[in-house]
Amino acid sequence: MVLKAQAPADGAVLGSFEETPVTEAGQIYENSREAQHSWAALSTVQRLSYLKRFRHVLVDLQEEIADIIAASTGKTKTDALTTEVMGAADALKHVEKEAPSLMSNEKVKTPIHFAGKASYINRKPRGSVLIVSPWNFPFQLAVSPVAEALAAGNTVILKPSEDTPMVGELLRRLSSLFPEHVLQVVMGDADLGEALTSEDPDFIHFTGSVSTGRKIQEKAAQKLIPTILELGGKDTMTVFEDANLQRAAKAAVWGSFHNSGQVCLSTERVLVQAGIYDSFLSEVKQEAAKLRQGKDIDADIGSMTTRRQYEHVKEQVQDALDQGAILETGRAPGDWDDSNLFIEPVILTNIKPSMALWSVETFGPLMPIRAFETEEEAAALANDTEYGLGGSVFTSDISRAERFTGRMKTGNMNINEVLVSVANFYLPYGGVKNSGIGKYHGRDGIRSFCIETSVLADKGTEDSEIIWYPNAGKYDLFLDMISNFWGRRRNWKSFIQSYMSLNKL
Repeated sequence: MVLKAQAPADGAVLGSFEETPVTEAGQIYENSREAQHSWAALSTVQRLSYLKRFRHVLVDLQEEIADIIAASTGKTKTDALTTEVMGAADALKHVEKEAPSLMSNEKVKTPIHFAGKASYINRKPRGSVLIVSPWNFPFQLAVSPVAEALAAGNTVILKPSEDTPMVGELLRRLSSLFPEHVLQVVMGDADLGEALTSEDPDFIHFTGSVSTGRKIQEKAAQKLIPTILELGGKDTMTVFEDANLQRAAKAAVWGSFHNSGQVCLSTERVLVQAGIYDSFLSEVKQEAAKLRQGKDIDADIGSMTTRRQYEHVKEQVQDALDQGAILETGRAPGDWDDSNLFIEPVILTNIKPSMALWSVETFGPLMPIRAFETEEEAAALANDTEYGLGGSVFTSDISRAERFTGRMKTGNMNINEVLVSVANFYLPYGGVKNSGIGKYHGRDGIRSFCIETSVLADKGTEDSEIIWYPNAGKYDLFLDMISNFWGRRRNWKSFIQSYMSLNKL
């Protein structure tokens, strides 16, 4: 069986790529587990030397990689270069910098009643990790978790999306930079994904839809396999009347239409304080009118990546128009050119909560704008969603921005910015509610791919401990010790006397 690739921007045939037979899932894991022993035996620095080489090759091939990504996804080549190639290179560099300290024993404090002992956290690889990556950022969203998992000493089975098989083939080619079976890139559809999930991986990292994420979590839960699920979002931008209007308008346009809106953290709802609503709408329409759509090097927006996503956006726009939404920019779905996957950016007003675009993830170039009066109303509207991935707030009052951010039930927030919190690898990334489980990026990223062992160590020179048997004669001394250390007033002298007396029993 083969996966056929077509360029979404123009329908050009990109090639055919061999699928991995579902029947090979078991052998893939055997190879992965066998390779993991020698990979984990390397020092962290030795493993990072492979990731460093990977980064260097990535940069050497950056234009070729950007071309493949742009052709496969329909995004502009500039977007492919910046958000994918540069993003992947930065993720690798971050892991190279942070992994040595994270993979060393981490000393922690030891309470005084454990005097003479030491405490630390030991981290070791989980084993064989399954990573399932998506089609919207098929390169960067594969490389980032792969780098974290490999640095921690795991071997990785990577299943890229079947919607972008040419990028999958590129990743398979790059996997040869690592020792055999340390990084195995497999190609296939949901059947292969299900088979791989059923083979008892030691950890699963999935990026994709809520529906698929639930299926993976249900299967993993049966065997208590730990997971990270990075799922969908319905992010809201909130613009207060004291915001830099031009900056907010530009941010709304980029946040809503970047990668044709096919971003988990895409701005899918815009709330604007009533006093500046008309001015903001005018500014946003002007900014949207400047955008160039196409596939040349200077284009701002490309095409959708898949036909099903194109149809989904089309249905949402039509549903909103049928319920009275006003089309401010773009075209009504009846005027779309269905012979390709380009969608002219759409801005809608007169938004109602009953419209699908208010509650259902769009994942397309659609910006619904709605007015609000008070901060309380804005917070309630922004949190009115089953998702909790991210959001943004625009205001010149930083104390209000921080207060508002504290009220948002999301895993990520931007203040006077949009989307880019995900690009700071020092920040953990992940959602709440139906947007997912767990975090990666940052120090949490590498930790997530580790088994953490809490260690309390004694030198072993003493014959006994105060809490060991026998209990005879200890009760009143423990009463005194507890009262003098954890009571209303701390009495160090009495505490130490009780402790020393217990040591003599």
